[in-house]
Amino acid sequence: MARGIGMSWAENHVAKIIEHSPNAIVTVDRAGRINVVNIQACELFGYRREELLGRPVECLLPVSLAEHHVSLRDRYVAHATPRAMGAGRDLQGRHKSGSLIDVEVALAPLHDDNGETVGVIATIIDIRQRLASERQLALQVLNLQQEQQALQAAERNLANIIEHSPNAMITVNAAGLIDMVNAQAARLFGYLPEELRGQAVECLLPGPLHQHHVSLRDHYMQHPTPRAMGAGRDLKGRHRDGSLIDVEVALAPLLDANGTVTSVIATIIDIRQRLQTERILARQIDDLTRINEELDRFAYVASHDLKSPLNAIQKIVGWIEEDCAELLPRSSQDHLALLKQRANRLMRLLDDLLAYSRAGRREYEVEHIELAHLTTEIFALLGAPEGFSCVGEVAHLQLPRVPFETVLNNLISNAIKHHDQGHGNIRVRCQSSDEYYQLEVEDDGPGIPPELHHKALAMFQTLQPRDRVEGSGMGLALVKKIVEHHHGSLRIDSDGGRGTTMVVQWPRPAVPAGGDGQP
Repeated sequence: MARGIGMSWAENHVAKIIEHSPNAIVTVDRAGRINVVNIQACELFGYRREELLGRPVECLLPVSLAEHHVSLRDRYVAHATPRAMGAGRDLQGRHKSGSLIDVEVALAPLHDDNGETVGVIATIIDIRQRLASERQLALQVLNLQQEQQALQAAERNLANIIEHSPNAMITVNAAGLIDMVNAQAARLFGYLPEELRGQAVECLLPGPLHQHHVSLRDHYMQHPTPRAMGAGRDLKGRHRDGSLIDVEVALAPLLDANGTVTSVIATIIDIRQRLQTERILARQIDDLTRINEELDRFAYVASHDLKSPLNAIQKIVGWIEEDCAELLPRSSQDHLALLKQRANRLMRLLDDLLAYSRAGRREYEVEHIELAHLTTEIFALLGAPEGFSCVGEVAHLQLPRVPFETVLNNLISNAIKHHDQGHGNIRVRCQSSDEYYQLEVEDDGPGIPPELHHKALAMFQTLQPRDRVEGSGMGLALVKKIVEHHHGSLRIDSDGGRGTTMVVQWPRPAVPAGGDGQP
C-alpha cells in the first residue's frame, strides 16, 4: 500500500514537471497515437489538448512526411534508444493553421515494469527564434567578412597607390624612425627601401640641419596638422652621395582608432626641374623686357628721327609746288604729286607702326561706353564723304575705352576707305552674353573672298593697289593685336560677294560687386 501511494505521488510529480516544462512534450503509444501533451505543445502547435489526444502523431508533421514517418516510427519503437530525431536534417512541425515550425526533437522510449517499450516521449524545442538569430548572426558575419575584405582591398589599393605614386612618400613614427618608404622616395634619395626603414629621418636632410630638425619634429608631433613643411623657405634633401636635392614637402599626421598620432606621412616633390624651368623663364622674361625696351626705343626713333627728315621732304615738296608748279611740265607735276603722295603714305606708315608697337603695352581702366554715341563721334571725326552713313545700335558696354575706341575707329575707317562706290552704309551692332561682347561692323562694300581672309589680317597687307586705296596695311593687324591682347578674337564674315562684317569677340571684364554694367 505504501509503495502504491509513493508511486502515485511520483507519477503526479512527473506529470507536473511535464506539464510545466518550458519545452513542448508529447508522448505517443506504440501505435503512434498521442496520449500525453503538455500546455507548451498545445501553444506551439495551436491545438487544444482534447484535439490532440488520441490522434496520430503525424498530425503534427508536414503532410509530405506523414506517410513515410509511420515506418520510421515503427522502426524506432523496435530499436528504441534516447537520441535526437532526424540528426543532421532540418526538422519542421506543422501548426494547426498549416504553417511550418522549425523545431528540434529529442526522443526517448517509455518502458513498462517488464522493460517493454510501450511508447515514446518527444521533447520538442521551437528553434525559430534561434534560427532567426543565427541567420542574422550569419548575415552580420558575412557583412563583417565583406567589410574586412573591402578594408583589405582598400589597404592594398592604398599601399599600391603609395608605392607607385609619382612623388616620394615616407612615413615616420613618433621616435623619428622611417617606417615606410615608397619606390620613388628610394630612387630620389639613392637608397634601397630596406636601407631606409628603421633609420632616423634626419639621414635624408643636410647635415647642419640634423640637430635642429629633431626639435622641429617633436614639436610637430605635439601639434600635428596637415601643412607644407618649411613654408616660405627653400628646402633641400640629401642624396646618398651627399648631393643636395631641391624639394617641397607636405606633412600630414596618421592617427590610430583612438585619434592618437602614431606617425607622420611626408610627401616629397622633386622640384629641381621646375626650378630650372623657372630660371629659364626668368631669363626669357628678362630678354623680353629688354627687347620691349628696344622696341620702345625703336618706336621713338621711328616717330622722331625718321619722321624729322620725312617732314623736311614734305616741306621741300610743298615749297617746290608753291614756287614752280606752273613752270613744270605736266609730267614733272605728276611726278611731284606722286612724291607728295608717297611721302604722306610713308608718314602714315610710321604713325601706324608706332601705334602697333605700343598696342597692348599699357592697361586702361574699364569705363562705361554707349556704343551708338561713340560710333557717331568716330564717324564724324573720320570726315567720311557725303553719301556714307554709319549707325550704331544702342548698347551699354563696360570696357577699357582707349583700346576699344581704337578698334572701332579702324574698323569704321576701313569700311569707308575700301568701299568701291561713292556712297555706302555701315552698321555697328553688339551682342552681349555673360562671357563676352560680340561687336559687328557691317558694310555694303565689296566682299572679301574666304581664301583672302587670313591675308587681310596680316601686317602690311592690302587687297587693292596702294596707289588706288591709300593705306599702310596696318589697320586690321593693329585691331587684331589689340583684341588678342585682351584675350579676344577677330574674324571676317564674308563670302566674297557684296558686304563684309568684321566680328570682334571681346571678353567681358569682371563687374565689381553691386555693378550691373549700366551707367
